Parts: sequence; C-alpha cells; structure tokens
Amino acid sequence: MPPPCRAIALVLVGLAFVFPAAVVGQQAFSHGQNVAPVFEGWEPNPDGTFNMVFGFFNRNCAEEVHVPVGPDNSIEPGGPDHGQPARFYPRRGKFVFRVQVPADFG
Repeated sequence: MPPPCRAIALVLVGLAFVFPAAVVGQQAFSHGQNVAPVFEGWEPNPDGTFNMVFGFFNRNCAEEVHVPVGPDNSIEPGGPDHGQPARFYPRRGKFVFRVQVPADFG
C-alpha cells in the first residue's frame, strides 16, 4: 500500500474510534402504542378445572391506557367481564387476572 493510502486508511480508522456510529435500540414511546395480553401460565383447581393466568404489556412509557370492559376488552365465551382490568398502567403488569376454564379445556 503506498504511503498516502496508508495515511488515509489510518485517519479513517482513527475517525471511526473518535466518532462511533450512533447505535439506536428500540425507541420507547410515551403514548400512542398498543396494549398486548400476556399468558403467564395456568393453575389447577381442586375440582379439576383450571385457572388461566394473564398479564399485559403496555408499550407506552407514560400513558395509562383505559379500555372499558365491552367489545374491545372482553373474554369469550361466557360474556365480556371475567375480572380483566380496564386500566393498563405503563409497561408490564404481571399475573393481573385469572379466567377459570373447564377440566376438558383444550
């Protein structure tokens, strides 16, 4: 490699260490994002039925999302209200509610 090319290469390598590339991870949003249900697991009941345990993930860092129980916040079959939350606080809610299902479920 001729001396001028070597000098240019060294300068470029040096600049790479002085000005590292901006690494951007996932952006955190304060509002406007969705809420996703999270299946946490299940628990057996003494009568042979099961409780399905759920939480949620609110993708917002600041916004508390309110979704009243109804068509947009329901569990079927059996009617819309199974004790699920209507207020979803920012970020992660673990083991928030349970839904009892019959012994022959699934």
